[in-house]
Amino acid sequence: MRKTILIFGALCVVILLLFQLEHWSLFALGGSENLYLIISGTLFLLLGVIISRYFFVKRENSKRILRKSSLSVQELRVLQLMSNGLSNKEIGERLFIAETTVKSHVSKILVKLDAKRRTEAIKIGRDLEIL
Repeated sequence: MRKTILIFGALCVVILLLFQLEHWSLFALGGSENLYLIISGTLFLLLGVIISRYFFVKRENSKRILRKSSLSVQELRVLQLMSNGLSNKEIGERLFIAETTVKSHVSKILVKLDAKRRTEAIKIGRDLEIL
């Protein structure tokens, strides 16, 4: 969260500096004000595109994965216990289910999250903020 706040703060400072640069350069350029306005407008447009790709593409991908994954409540519980470092047997004891059922849930979680290992599934779960 701090990183996001710092990034947005830095972007605000950069935007304010660009506004000030535009103000100062209009006096220095004299007659070519329109050209400078076109160039600064293009820079602001590019800055907006870069910001939107950086911040919003990752969130859209994670939302798409979450919708596609559609973990059941029991699978989510198993994933949470997996993130605590519990083995299949320990997860089964905590949830009062058989170890083979836990294995089945784990394999379904791996498929739904498109992960190859338990650790990768846990990482994806944390990235999706479901853990």
